[in-house]
Amino acid sequence: MQKEQLQKLGLLESESKVYLALLNLGSTSAGKIAKETELNRVSVYKALENLSKKGLVSHAIKANIKYFEAVNPAALGDLIEEKKKQLDEIKKQVPLLEDIYKGTKKKIESNIYEGAKGAKALWENWLKEMRKGDEWLILGAPKHAEIFGGYFEEFNKRRARKGIYMRLIYNQDATSLIKIREKQPLTKVALMSKEYVTPASIEIINDHIAIVVYEPEIIIFTINSKEVAHSFKQYFELLWKIAKK
Repeated sequence: MQKEQLQKLGLLESESKVYLALLNLGSTSAGKIAKETELNRVSVYKALENLSKKGLVSHAIKANIKYFEAVNPAALGDLIEEKKKQLDEIKKQVPLLEDIYKGTKKKIESNIYEGAKGAKALWENWLKEMRKGDEWLILGAPKHAEIFGGYFEEFNKRRARKGIYMRLIYNQDATSLIKIREKQPLTKVALMSKEYVTPASIEIINDHIAIVVYEPEIIIFTINSKEVAHSFKQYFELLWKIAKK
């Protein structure tokens, strides 16, 4: 076991070094531990004290000299269980924190996501939030969106399994993508007239709107507002009626 792994269990770096040294040295004095770990005496004694409290080190006095020894590593199991309990307690607090978070949200909130990782993080959060029967609307999907081809294919399989519908209105330059999308379940596609070509795509789900710019770099502007989302949905429905199916 490496000291980094021990630190994940809550041990300090000095404590990890001392415990590993004791496993190698067996029963030994603080001076030899300091030499082995290259820690000063004060740090060694402090680490030994903390390790003793955690039940990982024992000691005995021989000829007026205190000797320290590592307890069987099986004792680390108790630390692991304690860490699990702490994590479970934190997990129980998450719903409360979410309520606080939602309570402080503004009626209209805007955010910016940059790069492919930022875009995927946004889409994954939205997918997680959506429920069966919800609909994902995409207006002006451009050809540049094909850079996410593999990701979108896997993403839309998960979307369909959740029972989420999708309607897309593609730009004229993205006709090749239509053949791919129209084969996907719970998906309907249409083609935008040339005069309505957009440089970015607009995505609408529930109370969220995202304006996705693919070139020269990926950047997404989001707006969270029930009223604004409703307006965008009306605009989408208007274009859906005149778009070529």
